[in-house]
Amino acid sequence: MPSSSGSGLPAASACPDPRRTAATILVRVEAAGAHAARLLGGVPPLVRELVLGTLRWQLTIDTLLAPLLRQPLAELEPVVRVLLRLGTFEAHRLSTPPPVAVSEAVRVARTLAPAASGLVNAVLRRVCTLPWPDPADAALPLYLRFSHPRWLVERWQQRLGGHLEAALAAAQEPAPLFLLAAASHAEELDAAGCELEPHPFVAGVLRVRSGVATAVAALAAGRAYAMDPTAVLVARLLPPCAGVTVELAAAPGGKSLVLALERPDTPRWAFDRHLGRIGLLRRAAALVPSPPRVAAADGNRPPLRPSSCGAVLLDAPCSGTGTLRRHPEIRWRLRPEDLQRHAEEQQHLARAAAELLQPGGLLLYATCSLEAEENEEVLAGLPLAPVELATHLPVGVPAIPTPLGGVILPPGNHGDGFTVHLLQRT
Repeated sequence: MPSSSGSGLPAASACPDPRRTAATILVRVEAAGAHAARLLGGVPPLVRELVLGTLRWQLTIDTLLAPLLRQPLAELEPVVRVLLRLGTFEAHRLSTPPPVAVSEAVRVARTLAPAASGLVNAVLRRVCTLPWPDPADAALPLYLRFSHPRWLVERWQQRLGGHLEAALAAAQEPAPLFLLAAASHAEELDAAGCELEPHPFVAGVLRVRSGVATAVAALAAGRAYAMDPTAVLVARLLPPCAGVTVELAAAPGGKSLVLALERPDTPRWAFDRHLGRIGLLRRAAALVPSPPRVAAADGNRPPLRPSSCGAVLLDAPCSGTGTLRRHPEIRWRLRPEDLQRHAEEQQHLARAAAELLQPGGLLLYATCSLEAEENEEVLAGLPLAPVELATHLPVGVPAIPTPLGGVILPPGNHGDGFTVHLLQRT
């Protein structure tokens, strides 16, 4: 694993010390724009907790640190900024005694940023004496209590309404591990000590309550398949149709897997333009006896005749604001103006998908974004008729209707957030 550009830090794989490894990963995320999830494969649980927890609580941490520094936090070297955040998170949010958290951060600083070890020691000793903002304190602003960008919280107040606080709170907790039962050897896992619990409203999804290490080993061996419950639900919202079913931007393949399990006799194509992700798509397809035909193809120019398909499922690339508990760094990188850039790409894909539909054909358009710009505003100009989705949801699913007949499925303990619309060519 290469070191981050200009950081001068060793590769994470060369750091057996969990705190040093966590600091190295956070510097890559901070300074090189890396995705944390891609750097956390195979790391010890403590490293994962330190990295994702520090990213989730970054705004609250920075609010505590700012008055203790002579210069703005943003002007510090990335490694120093990371060490201060990491030490603050461990002292306040983990069971580590604060003096131990401080001494460990200073020890790592002496290796990675020797000149700043005194600063790290002095600031962390002081930050340990400050109270952590109480998430239940209504006198504090929501964005500070739940460590989200203020602009995002303000727009979600309009978008999510009464679901807002649950969505913010869920984003501050680790995502549970969920398995797709039909693609996992549940009996083997149970016998190996894995405690599995059915999802409350998405049938065929199992939550791993204990024995996570056993489940992760089964995933690595191809004996289980992990999938977010809301993503399973989204795939099931595509009604059975006559003719070919096509997925655009189909990788990593979870929704392809659901369709293959539940409608094996339907002819299906799964396309993705990224060659590196085609391998993920093929591995998912290999888990079922009736896989889709998989091919590398740009969703803007799918290699099929216009008006030749009965249904298209487009899980469009997006900002990912419904997945902040899994990818907490998104919230600090995303800007309001970025949404329009995503929307332009999504409009091209949606138009291409609409052209594939035969009369009566259906387009299921989904994103793991909660933003209107990436959802109903993308679809508003298509020559397709909206189909109401709310009545097709299982009982108990939290949902917010959109003006175009779709639903926002807000994030929570039950799963990630999605926005979904169903449209028909009349």
